[in-house]
Amino acid sequence: MVRMLVLNPASRKMESPKVLNRLATPVFLIFFLTISSMFSVSGSEPYDYMQYVVQWQPAVCSNPKNNRRCTKLPKQNFTIHGLWPSNFSGAHVIDCRQGHAFDINEVRPIRAELDECWPDMLRRSNDFFWGAEWGKHGRCSLNVFSNQFEYFNRSVTLCNMYNRRIKDILWRAQIYPSDNRGVVWTSPSIAKEIHNVFGKRPVLRCDDKYDPGARSGHYPKQLQEVILCFDEKGEVLIDCPRSRETNCHGFILFSP
Repeated sequence: MVRMLVLNPASRKMESPKVLNRLATPVFLIFFLTISSMFSVSGSEPYDYMQYVVQWQPAVCSNPKNNRRCTKLPKQNFTIHGLWPSNFSGAHVIDCRQGHAFDINEVRPIRAELDECWPDMLRRSNDFFWGAEWGKHGRCSLNVFSNQFEYFNRSVTLCNMYNRRIKDILWRAQIYPSDNRGVVWTSPSIAKEIHNVFGKRPVLRCDDKYDPGARSGHYPKQLQEVILCFDEKGEVLIDCPRSRETNCHGFILFSP
């Protein structure tokens, strides 16, 4: 509880500057810690859960923000965007300073699986993408994973367990990719199908789809990412918290 400083008017004495400083310091620290918790954290702070984020390759390549400059022919597959340490409060856990920079030699034993599960659609080599994700997110997981290999190997395990299943769920629900602007879906209808099979709440993320007939800034929205949430070890599937809400509103496309 923060105590208020009350001066006794009957005494007509002011507290000394040292006393004021001693009282003000705890108040300042409480204020500072409260504000800090609302924003990103870095260093070696623990986190609450993992977001496993997969992206639909055709959506990445038809997103005008990427200038439609994919260097690889997109397949109708969900592949990894990242495995992100996260907090239930919604505060981001990024750019942690622990650990060392990405080292491709540490993941060579699973290089072929990473190439398949975690391709960089915008560059010929996948190394840059892996290094960027490790630097921004992976290093924040070193409270749980001992090294880079464990982090990336866990990502590959999740890929093998869930990526194809997500696609199969949509196919079985007859949610197919289409270039027809009249074939649209809603985020709740897609999320419901995934929830019904996995038993846990996913989050969908959308972005723009390039359309030569649309004005810039008024592009139609398309499904780009599906997020599944796991415990801090990336092992137990859990409901994604309400602090992670979808940005897919209204009708959305599912690009082929």
